[in-house]
Amino acid sequence: MTFSAQVKAELCKVPIEHEKCALAELCGIVLFAQSFDARSLRIVTGNAELVGRVSRLLKLLFGFDFDKKIIPTAALKKYSLVIQSQEKLGVLFDAFGFELGSTNVIRLNAALVEDDRTRAAFLRGVFLASGSVFDPQTTYHLELTTSHFRLSREVLAMLPELNLRAKCTERKGNFVIYFKESSMVEDVLTLIGAPIAAMHVMETKMYKELKNRVNRKSNFENANYEKMLDTAARQVKAFETLDLDSLPEKLREAARVRIENPEKTMAELCEILGDVTKSGLNHRFRKLMELAEKEKEK
Repeated sequence: MTFSAQVKAELCKVPIEHEKCALAELCGIVLFAQSFDARSLRIVTGNAELVGRVSRLLKLLFGFDFDKKIIPTAALKKYSLVIQSQEKLGVLFDAFGFELGSTNVIRLNAALVEDDRTRAAFLRGVFLASGSVFDPQTTYHLELTTSHFRLSREVLAMLPELNLRAKCTERKGNFVIYFKESSMVEDVLTLIGAPIAAMHVMETKMYKELKNRVNRKSNFENANYEKMLDTAARQVKAFETLDLDSLPEKLREAARVRIENPEKTMAELCEILGDVTKSGLNHRFRKLMELAEKEKEK
């Protein structure tokens, strides 16, 4: 099951408790359906839970159901829900504040979304009808699609009332309202009634950020270790040119321990020597490198 399908399954379990919210949700579903005009309403979906939810909303609000419910077959992969009855369409038009026969029917009636609860319910319906969201493992992206320009602009104008920021683009003749920031995707999912999905987005983001921090730290440590090995190799090569027996004891022991342990860090070399700090050992190595450079010049 895709992440979008999981979100829609969660949304279909949201209790239908208030008539105004039920009407706003149904309005979102219908306005963003595949077709809705004076001739018919047609909703196409692969989500069986949505079929049941829309039927419950219709029966609760108006006491009727779809005229036809075409179930998936080998040829038809999705459910097709149809209303062609002029009487039923007239009831829907009236409930949404439209005029039957209007040539510009697809618009948002502001009276249906007067407060945050009804706005959230409307957005839930919109997502159920035409929404999709990427799995946060890949990217953060949630979008709502309609073929109606005016409707897309009306929804965009409503979103700031819910403290939501979105953009809109045109794609293949449709108008796509989209959210790209992870925090916005989380907020939208929480608002419309999918807190489990929102938590999944949040947890995935935290895991990815932690993984990135670990990788950055590992890369930094690896780079430092490679730099240390390169320095150690140059020191070993230089110290091997010296006559160690002619050196003072502390320098001789510092050179010997480096030659014998080219892979060890300064801290580890100090532990082996036992009587010197990292700063002191660095000083001895600089002195040895100077002696090796003089020997090279000779």
